[in-house]
Amino acid sequence: MNLNLNKRQKIVITAILLTIGLLSTQLVNFELRFRFLGGLGVLAYLLSLWSLKEGINMTKAFVLMILPAFFAVSVASFYFLLPVRWLTRLPVAFIFGLTFYLLLLAQNVFNVASLRTIPLYRAASTASFLFTLLAAFFIYHVIFAFNLLFIWNGVVVFLVSFPLILQVLWSIRMEDKLSGGVVMQSFILSLVLGELALSFSFWPSAATIWALSLSSAMYVLLGLTTQFLRGRLNRRVGWEYIVIGIVMLFISYFTTAWTG
Repeated sequence: MNLNLNKRQKIVITAILLTIGLLSTQLVNFELRFRFLGGLGVLAYLLSLWSLKEGINMTKAFVLMILPAFFAVSVASFYFLLPVRWLTRLPVAFIFGLTFYLLLLAQNVFNVASLRTIPLYRAASTASFLFTLLAAFFIYHVIFAFNLLFIWNGVVVFLVSFPLILQVLWSIRMEDKLSGGVVMQSFILSLVLGELALSFSFWPSAATIWALSLSSAMYVLLGLTTQFLRGRLNRRVGWEYIVIGIVMLFISYFTTAWTG
């Protein structure tokens, strides 16, 4: 059925439906929550694809939908850790709906920018980068909350980080097909993050600090890589990222309860 909806209206509808889906997690039994999270991720993918389907090819149908799906699942996973109070969860759901709307606008810019040059590309790139870090932080926090064996922390962080990094690196050149270079670079950066997750598992740090440390490492690694691929990496830019990484490392060290 053709409802004659324009792209912005579809994006608004998608954000509203997913916000309702997030709120409905409170009505799901604990045994069904993992299935519900998977269903919410699939729903986010399909609704996002429906919203941005104009001009979408097979590569963009895969890469551009990674962040919306992961962002929905990451927020929903973190949502379960919040206090069981509607006074807390309703504002979070509202913020999620607003941010998801902005996320889809950014993905739409990439969809259009792959066809022609538009001035909003830089703003969309920055927004997508921030949403990627936010999604990573939420997912890392949930991973730590499961108290997995250290080796599994590394494996799961690697598997989660790979698609998130892949879509960021693809957005630099937005080629019609995923190149081997983008896949290999994503693999290497994800492997480094997995190794860091394995190492941080031996630190007696809180879940928030553990997730913040890993997402900060992603910020530094992705920032340096993207600046290099854009030809903007110089000594000043490199030191800016390195200093931020060192500062976050000191914060993680001094906020860790080493004495138990």
